[in-house]
Amino acid sequence: MRTAVAGESDEVIAAVEELAGRLRDRGAEIEQDRRLPADVVAALRQARVFQLWMPRELGGLEAEPAAVLQVVETLSAADGSTGWCAATGLASNVVGAFVPEAGARQLYPTGQEMAGGALMPGGRADPQPDGSYLVAGTWSFGSGVQHCDWVVGGAVVTGDGPPQLRAVVMPAAEVEFLDNWDVLGLLGTASVDFRAEGIRVPAEHSLVPDRVSPWPAGSMWRVPLMSLIFPVLAAVPLGLARRAVTELRELAVVKTPFRSGRLLADREVVQAGLARATALIESGHHHLTASMQALWQAAAAGSAPTVEQRAHARLAAAHATAGAAEAVLLCYRSAGSTALYGSNPLQRLLRDVNTATQHYGISAAGYELTGRALLGMEPDPGL
Repeated sequence: MRTAVAGESDEVIAAVEELAGRLRDRGAEIEQDRRLPADVVAALRQARVFQLWMPRELGGLEAEPAAVLQVVETLSAADGSTGWCAATGLASNVVGAFVPEAGARQLYPTGQEMAGGALMPGGRADPQPDGSYLVAGTWSFGSGVQHCDWVVGGAVVTGDGPPQLRAVVMPAAEVEFLDNWDVLGLLGTASVDFRAEGIRVPAEHSLVPDRVSPWPAGSMWRVPLMSLIFPVLAAVPLGLARRAVTELRELAVVKTPFRSGRLLADREVVQAGLARATALIESGHHHLTASMQALWQAAAAGSAPTVEQRAHARLAAAHATAGAAEAVLLCYRSAGSTALYGSNPLQRLLRDVNTATQHYGISAAGYELTGRALLGMEPDPGL
């Protein structure tokens, strides 16, 4: 498979580790501002995080899953909102492989551009005589869209015949962003609603998600679109859980609980909770990495991954997410009343990880989708 050479991925990982060290103490600031700071976005761009899954023909890296998951986990452990925006941004940039080549080269003339948005059908696309679409609608959960160059939205094509969902790529400068991201966690992702009213989108800046025909030569593009963009999101809760374990370990060796003569680290229940949390994280990480690597290997062998292979990747994503949420809760409870305060990272980690579990791509709905496929039934289109 023609993917990123080790040196390219290593450079991204090294840059991300350096950035993570500077991010660790900025979580409260990012959450209060409710969006990523400009310097953080610039650092992510400079590190080529958003190019990890772009076609090499556009200047991307086509990186292996293990490297991508490591990048997202590292950023998420430093700050959940940054990790989430990194994951959604690099996943959204796969659009460059699935729109027609002419359109992709218009969208990514320098290779530094970035896309974000939502595939849900929040709008309508009216066909025009010149083949373009006039797009209007409102979409939710636009993670990081305010620092993107292009915004993707799912739109139902109007006209004769059965309704067709088409993903349209709109200039961010023409999109209205609504300041309504008032939620439980991942507050710094600015996953706001966004609105379009009469934006003209050329046909080559759009695609039909269920009928994509990727143009780049890289074998990774044999992996179906949904199997690319959803499993990588599970690296975010895994990173959050790793941070929770770190926070508990640091707290446990300095805190003596109320009415106790022993350190927190000396309590058997804390020792067991930390061990269980670690097991949940490591098993989730390795299951997710192995299942995604299997997709790459199938593509490298010359064929699209099987339904069962795709099901295992989606299953691993759902299970890793659920396990990570449990791991964070174990650490939060083990920390005692210290974790109640907003100044303690465990409180934010608990909110962030439970917010992540609600995303369709990594939620408990994945168990049903994959169970259906593993039973040999007709797979759900959402798989």
